[in-house]
Amino acid sequence: MEKKEIVEEEYAQEVPDLQPMEEDVIEEIEMILQYRFRNKMLLSQAFTQSSFNNPFKKAGKSYERLEFMGDSVLGLLMAREVFSSYEDLPPGQLTLLRAANVDTERLARIAIKSNFHRFLRHNAPQLEWQIKEFMEGINQYPIHSNGLLDPPKALANIVESVIGAIFIDSNSSLEIVWKVNSVSFASCPIAHLIVD
Repeated sequence: MEKKEIVEEEYAQEVPDLQPMEEDVIEEIEMILQYRFRNKMLLSQAFTQSSFNNPFKKAGKSYERLEFMGDSVLGLLMAREVFSSYEDLPPGQLTLLRAANVDTERLARIAIKSNFHRFLRHNAPQLEWQIKEFMEGINQYPIHSNGLLDPPKALANIVESVIGAIFIDSNSSLEIVWKVNSVSFASCPIAHLIVD
């Protein structure tokens, strides 16, 4: 067996029966991210909800594993950011700052402002309605609703799964992930501590 066949076979086992995204869609997402994926299937997986052509919800066919990775990477990166930005804060306040920067609503806003929702592959009709309702709601609350809006978790999941995909694609480079996601996060600036 040739080396090329081994690599293809290994990835096929990692993401069985995953339908790749159209090349022009991948290019559009890469332009938004300002990052070119070496493994385009990671990007396809990052935008695939478990409802999409996956009636048996087999592991690996959706963004769930990448979301798991991205959640951890984002938590670490945001912890590093608030730790270095606020040298005099105690751990409790650092925890609050980190949480404010990675909560579901903030990540869902990033997904909308980055237009990630346009590329989400799913077969959940109610999700379209939830996304539309959330988009209307963020017009009323331009910064954060403080719990008054109910963002679709799938939007936050996309952001986390993209972070996970970039982390894996970049050979686990936290610096590349931070640089790439700084572009997306610029649309929703990092929450800062307001001192009275």
